Amino acid sequence: MSRKQSRMTILMSGIAYSTLATLASPAYAQDAATEADASNIEEVYVTARKKRELLVEVPMNIATVGSVEIAKRNLINKEDVFRTIAGAASPRGQLILRGLSGSNSSTPGTTSTFTDGVPYDFSNLYDVERVEVLRGPQGTLWGSNAIGGTVQVITTKPNLDEVEAKGSIQVSHERNRPGTGLRASAALNFPIIDGELAMRVTGSFGKENKKVLNTYTGNIGINEDHFIRAQLMWQPSSDTRLNLMYVNERDTDTGFVDVDVNSPTSHYEAILTPNEDATYGYDVAFEFPDCQGTTRTSCLGGVRTEGHDPLYTYYNLMDPFDYDYVDLFSVSFEKDDIFEGADLSYYGSHQRYKDFGQQAWWNRADANDMFRTWIIDKSKDRQWTHEIRLQSNDEDSPLQWTVGGYYDRFETLPADDIQWQYHASDDRSRAIAAYLWGDYWGYSVDPTVLGRELYGDGTKNYNITYNNYVAKELAFFGEVSYEADLGDAGTLEITGGIRYYDLKDDFDYDQSGIWVDSEGEISSTVTDDGENGTTKKVSVNYRPNNDIGIFAIYSEGYRRGGNNGPTAPEDCANDENIGSYVDRYSSDSIKNYEVGIKGTALDRRTQFSSAIYQIDWTDVQASVYMPSCGFSYVANAASARSRGVEFESSTQVMDGLALMLNASYTNSEMTSEVPALGAEDGDDMTAVPKYNFYVALDKEFELFNYDASARLEVNGYGSYKSHFNVRDEDISPAYEVVNLSGTLQLTDTSKLSIHVNNLLDDDIALYKRSRSRGDPSGNALWIEYARERNVVVRLDFEF
Repeated sequence: MSRKQSRMTILMSGIAYSTLATLASPAYAQDAATEADASNIEEVYVTARKKRELLVEVPMNIATVGSVEIAKRNLINKEDVFRTIAGAASPRGQLILRGLSGSNSSTPGTTSTFTDGVPYDFSNLYDVERVEVLRGPQGTLWGSNAIGGTVQVITTKPNLDEVEAKGSIQVSHERNRPGTGLRASAALNFPIIDGELAMRVTGSFGKENKKVLNTYTGNIGINEDHFIRAQLMWQPSSDTRLNLMYVNERDTDTGFVDVDVNSPTSHYEAILTPNEDATYGYDVAFEFPDCQGTTRTSCLGGVRTEGHDPLYTYYNLMDPFDYDYVDLFSVSFEKDDIFEGADLSYYGSHQRYKDFGQQAWWNRADANDMFRTWIIDKSKDRQWTHEIRLQSNDEDSPLQWTVGGYYDRFETLPADDIQWQYHASDDRSRAIAAYLWGDYWGYSVDPTVLGRELYGDGTKNYNITYNNYVAKELAFFGEVSYEADLGDAGTLEITGGIRYYDLKDDFDYDQSGIWVDSEGEISSTVTDDGENGTTKKVSVNYRPNNDIGIFAIYSEGYRRGGNNGPTAPEDCANDENIGSYVDRYSSDSIKNYEVGIKGTALDRRTQFSSAIYQIDWTDVQASVYMPSCGFSYVANAASARSRGVEFESSTQVMDGLALMLNASYTNSEMTSEVPALGAEDGDDMTAVPKYNFYVALDKEFELFNYDASARLEVNGYGSYKSHFNVRDEDISPAYEVVNLSGTLQLTDTSKLSIHVNNLLDDDIALYKRSRSRGDPSGNALWIEYARERNVVVRLDFEF
């Protein structure tokens, strides 16, 4: 047994012993309960059914993380929460619940995110009251793209009565990462009219160097994020509330995340011979030097890497960047007793997005590292959403109901520079480009000449123009619950819900350039289409007492269809995977069957939730890659089934000692053969581990007359693959990561905490893939590694 395995075995044995001792010793727990009522689990309220309810009352398996735990665990973004949730996967940051991935993509878009009631994917958790993760299809109340589940981010609202000011500063350092990470956050709340009008302003700034060195340019990228959120709450009376919110986000992302550990057997090398009669002054020929036995980075050379771990390197002629800007304006209005027995709620938002980025890896895919070619993406998007609903408000009535309507409109503003591909303008690069894309690859075109004729610019060779891009959704939904009093046997609640949706797509694209038509023709695609349908939900929740809920659910969901955009380019016409291409793909659909139990036990010292489910998935939207031309499209290409079990618990072992235990098993697999994906009937889904677990012990104590706490965490994942038709290099091995943190309450208004993540300093491959059309040897391999051991020091303070 290795030293790492030995350490992990001892650690896991200790935690397992603590877990079993807690769950198997109710007598001890009962005795301890008499020592301190504060040891009891606090009641948790959620808004999964768009109203405030106790967690045990909701027939659904829900994970929640509150503000105290967010701070104690130093959870910066909601994505930090995902890897600790039972049944969740997040290899590249996007949440995948219950195994619903569906293709060779790590970002399938099968969960939705709402922030304060509007569909807005907000990430930063500073000054956030709670995060709720609703598992399973949420098609009736929450709408499209919630086939795996929905995440709700609930921010802290303005306090009408008190002035509040708080801040947080943290510095971080990771082994082999240059520099020191910095983050500063603050919130200020001030009443304007006591008890009636108040404003709350929250902001955060973070900056950190990346870790991967581009050995050609000598650059290491950065991550930088900014946000500011302002909320104005007006409560003119006890039954009327109006909240206005503005959010501005700015994110900068430069450089590479993946390390490049390819070991190519050969690579392209251009041999240029001066020739005054040649178009660009050179005759061009190719050689293919042998790189076998070395990594691509070592073979192609570049800057020296002294002082930088050679593992964290990438070779590319250019560096990528991405700048994202978001403005959100939202309004929520609540009026109690709009008429007898009913409350009115309205949530609306207007969002503006601006994206500007450079795709740099085309040097490799389209030029085989012989000259620079890159893509610039620009877009400006707008989105309007409105939701209005009426809900019953008589808590004593056995009949509860919700009805409402929802409208969403998303559009990309017309522009002729949505995407441009460029190539270098020096004569050496032009000579290589003309030979590679012309004579060698058979396009029979000089890209410089094409660019001048089409665009008046010899450095451009490809363009996408948006003339019109609008997607609309109109929906009406309703849910009714009836709770029967069974006397001493408890209560039985039966709920039924339905949602009708109508989708409209109106897209008009133009596409031109070397990859579309070698004669310079413009390809236009116009799609004016849509679809409609319904989703249904039925649940039963039996509560023998106030502490236990046993539930069963049948629920449906859908992920909205859309358009593939411009017709597949000319050079994709003979691709082996082109057969499934359509202009518009339809919504896929989910049927979920689930039973579960949740509640409290051991004299309310343990809170737990568990569910067993089966999900049938049809018309699965899958991203199909065409290797001969490098383009992808979406098709309704598959069917799949996912089965699993989830368990989450939190136990107050004794006064000041808490144990958290989350675990799941997921069996998600294809039920059809899809040659375009390389998938066969029975293949496991991509990006989905068979199991994951999270165990934490949290101890509060006194240190030198100061209140203090310590927390030990272990998070584990099974192995998972990035692709169907899997290679060994596509499989990310199973891993466990150990974190240790401690806090010290310095004064009533200040707290110091230290967080050591990846305590054992294990090498963890979060994502591996071995596919590239730009590598003629087929020996591509990229890996995204998790952070090595890193330390964060955080100071929180209030005024």
